[in-house]
Amino acid sequence: MFKLLILAFLFASTASAATNNSCVVLQYHHFSDTTPKSTSISPALFEQHLQHLKENNFNVLKLATMLRRLDEGNLPDKCVVLTADDGYRSIAENAHPLLKKYQMPMSVFIASKPVDKKYTAMMTWQQMRDIQGDIMQFYNHGIDHSYFLKLDKAQIQAQINQAQNRLNQELNQREKILAYPYGEASLPILKQVRKLGYSAFGQHSGVVSNTSNRQHLPRFPMAAHYAKMPNFKTKINTLPMPIKAQNINPIFEKNPPTLTLEFTQPLNKHQKANLQCFANGGVTMAWQGNQKVEITAKKKLTQRRSKYNCTLPSEQKGRYHWHSVQWINSSIAK
Repeated sequence: MFKLLILAFLFASTASAATNNSCVVLQYHHFSDTTPKSTSISPALFEQHLQHLKENNFNVLKLATMLRRLDEGNLPDKCVVLTADDGYRSIAENAHPLLKKYQMPMSVFIASKPVDKKYTAMMTWQQMRDIQGDIMQFYNHGIDHSYFLKLDKAQIQAQINQAQNRLNQELNQREKILAYPYGEASLPILKQVRKLGYSAFGQHSGVVSNTSNRQHLPRFPMAAHYAKMPNFKTKINTLPMPIKAQNINPIFEKNPPTLTLEFTQPLNKHQKANLQCFANGGVTMAWQGNQKVEITAKKKLTQRRSKYNCTLPSEQKGRYHWHSVQWINSSIAK
């Protein structure tokens, strides 16, 4: 019993240290009742999100501020960052007035070509200039939302550099922050993006922390049922999984792939029993002692993008540690 108490104390202490410098990043797309539900949130529900954040004293930071404070090791508790992808017109028309009302910032990742071509669904450069500032910031999403995995190294660099040049020209934006189209990247792409000096985000859920890969940072999608208030409240209260840093290639060869989690401290029997991992069709979990576990889906992954999600109750009531990996089956077409 004494040994179990010591293990629990060590685990709680280590987990607490990890969560003291972490932040939840949320990902939105459309803010409308008439756009595709799979990538949309209604303005009314989005306002409920903002109201809940304000009433419950969450610290909503600018994206660049969060990354700087992550490096400094002084992120606040209950840290949240709001992001949106693609630059749809509903961001300016529906999201920005609400963000201004609640005085909360949002960072938007822009694919430059649709804006240059003046697609009616997208914001114009002038609209972006009108709302750019403390409430709204704009960052790199490539030129035309191409799948980076289908491009060679030179094409990927062109996607990033040309989009950044347009952001510089139109918005005087020089900070190097990127979101991968569709959240797709491989280890060679992560290495290339690091050499180019960018921080970058995927679309796998989880909490940004000291152990996150700076070129593959997680975000929680906020659309459809994922954006409903019970799910939203769970996600904004999540904590990073207390595991050692990983260098996983999302492009797997063996199907189904195996995810190995190595915890920073051994788990006791109760903690091991409460670690829950999920994939379509369920998973098997094979423990190697009390500190390492291998997670494998029971069925082959049949979609281009699939996720393994793992949760573990924390010492803080109602808050869960969360970790996710997005696997990519590159043999399946988009």
